[in-house]
Amino acid sequence: MPRNGNPKEPLQVHFGFYVESLGNFRATEMTYDMDMYLYMSWQDDTMKHNGSEHVLVNDKDVLDKIWLPDLYFANARTAYFHKVTVHNFNMFISPQGTVSYGTRVTLNLACNLDLKDYPLDYQTCYIKVISYAHVKNEMNVTWFPNDPIRFNPEIDLPEFHIRALDKDYCNGVFLYTLTHNSSRVGEFSCLLGMLKLKRAIGFHLVQSYIPTALIVAISWVSFWIDRRAVPARVSLSFTTLLTLSTQGNGIRYALPAVSYAKAIDYFYGVCMLFIFGVLLEFAMVNSYMRRANKYNHMAEKIQSAYGGKPIIAADYDSDYEEGPTKYYGNLNKNSAHLMYKALKFSRKALSIDKAARFAFPCVFAIFNVFYWMYYLREPPLMD
Repeated sequence: MPRNGNPKEPLQVHFGFYVESLGNFRATEMTYDMDMYLYMSWQDDTMKHNGSEHVLVNDKDVLDKIWLPDLYFANARTAYFHKVTVHNFNMFISPQGTVSYGTRVTLNLACNLDLKDYPLDYQTCYIKVISYAHVKNEMNVTWFPNDPIRFNPEIDLPEFHIRALDKDYCNGVFLYTLTHNSSRVGEFSCLLGMLKLKRAIGFHLVQSYIPTALIVAISWVSFWIDRRAVPARVSLSFTTLLTLSTQGNGIRYALPAVSYAKAIDYFYGVCMLFIFGVLLEFAMVNSYMRRANKYNHMAEKIQSAYGGKPIIAADYDSDYEEGPTKYYGNLNKNSAHLMYKALKFSRKALSIDKAARFAFPCVFAIFNVFYWMYYLREPPLMD
């Protein structure tokens, strides 16, 4: 039982820590490492002495014989005390029996990541401290009143920026000492440290967003390629589509297989739709060009049967009109009508390409404006 002067009152234990270093964030395992200096203070009347100064205890054998609060880190997967070159701890005992204890510990903590906004996300990782055996009416654990949580200002994480390190409480009622047919229920003191992080966007901007946007822009070159160059335009669209798919798969390997879409998935998905839209656009253009070629060949056959002699024979491709590849001095009426229809469909194909040259970049720019405005909003620190 906690050693305090009044057994009817809970023992007041004050707690705090200083974070020396952070790192090794593993998204697939949802864990991270923290190296900290842990501090506790409580009143132990059995430790009163007649000295005028605080008594220092730094011998591990002596420490093993002194009562310590049974606090533990509830969300720690592994933890260990530092023992090089000696056990890293100290304990000061005042003449009035106030005990101050400090030690160094390294923790591997669980952090449940919400990756809906990845890689433009804000994460909050918790450090939960609770008594293992003593309920609140036996031992009440609270934060130190002044700056209970501090961290090394030189901490520089490659993947995150530290927004804040706040304190809170998570007191609650829990089941303990379970048996096969009964259990005890009690209210426990629970401390909650909150490490608030913002993911650094620089790496993902260079490795994901900019290359993906450039791949989409490269697919738009198809709108300036000759409308009759079917292999060139199809090859360009499929190459950019496969490149984008390969790049998207690469980023998924570093993340857990979550059941929801992430921000980067939406970006890749929309980029995929734009490239697929380029393919559909060419399908429409090719449909009109096939009709133009069909009427063109029909016109040439009719004109040949009519006996007309071509006065100009030239294969050409104009950005403004593309009609029959041969021109005749005396045109048959039916032949002229078919040539007109061939020119009409060719110009329709050209108008689709011209509209796509303007529409695709504009729609992609509008998407980016809304995308970045939505995901770059910063949540308040008090959440």
